[in-house]
Amino acid sequence: MVMQGFDNSGVKEQFKGGGMTIARWGFVSRIFRMSVALLVMSMLSSCGKAPSEPLRIASSPWPGYEPVYLARDIGYLPREKANIFELPSSDITLESFRNRSADLATLTLDETLELLAGGVKLRILFVMDGSNGGDAVMASPNVKTLADLKGKRVVITNIPLGVYMLSRTLNAAKLTREDVQLISSSESRHAEMYKQGRADVFVSYEPFKSQLAALGAHVIFDSSQIPDEIFDLMVVHEDVFQARRQEVCNVAHQWFRVLEYTKQSPEEATRRIAERLGVSGQEYQAMLSGLSIPTQQENLRLLGGKEPALVAPANNLVQVMMQEGQLKHRVDIRQALDADIEACIVK
Repeated sequence: MVMQGFDNSGVKEQFKGGGMTIARWGFVSRIFRMSVALLVMSMLSSCGKAPSEPLRIASSPWPGYEPVYLARDIGYLPREKANIFELPSSDITLESFRNRSADLATLTLDETLELLAGGVKLRILFVMDGSNGGDAVMASPNVKTLADLKGKRVVITNIPLGVYMLSRTLNAAKLTREDVQLISSSESRHAEMYKQGRADVFVSYEPFKSQLAALGAHVIFDSSQIPDEIFDLMVVHEDVFQARRQEVCNVAHQWFRVLEYTKQSPEEATRRIAERLGVSGQEYQAMLSGLSIPTQQENLRLLGGKEPALVAPANNLVQVMMQEGQLKHRVDIRQALDADIEACIVK
């Protein structure tokens, strides 16, 4: 395995391709990423922790998280109830929650398991989405099949989900990490790297996946091939859940309320979200095609009852993460589930 260093050219990007423009900050080195993370966390912490203050919700770019911003923009989650901070990347979101700079956060299931293994006490408030193609390994035209991965330059974002997708892809290709050249880089740099021919394969996710597709990359492996393994969750610190249960549960109520709004007013909802993302309505709908959004009842099936449906895929994920060295010991997702979740999410 060859591990190349971070690319350190450029700080702010604007990617264009196929009619879609997405402006994102590119964090170009681990030192710079950490300095920005500390600054962001300082800003979040300054919002205060008193119960009278708005809940602090940390999130990052991903189509499945967009209803949170829509709920804010149409008044379902007014700023006096919740401050929603859109952070540049998922690793900074993870750290902001880990370091208590946020009360709630949008995290993947693997990130949640990592926190639990590290002793962080939290609750899963609701399942936001399941990835059904939204996470993908994108390849240049010279990489036609999984077998062609051998010896190729593979770009990966250094987050648990990136490592997990790489692992599942290499397993499917019957290859090891020593068979590829790994390059670590922020997801916001992927499109430029592709255009410059500096890598062959990209472990990516929306909206960056669509950017790569617009430039000519194609999917050689995606989350639709590993169903029920990648979930996005809204999580909350255990003590915040206990101390401010009514306010926290209101976030869940407004989530399902805004999902209903998207069904009743699909054109307006799509227009608002697409405008916020800087894409066309058609492009946003294409992103959604790689996601499944659980309803309130489906959330109760996943998180509640005697046998929560989330337990089995979480256990499978734990096994893979232990094999990859991402977890040092087993984690039981049940410790993050609320036995009385129905009373919280059903108004």
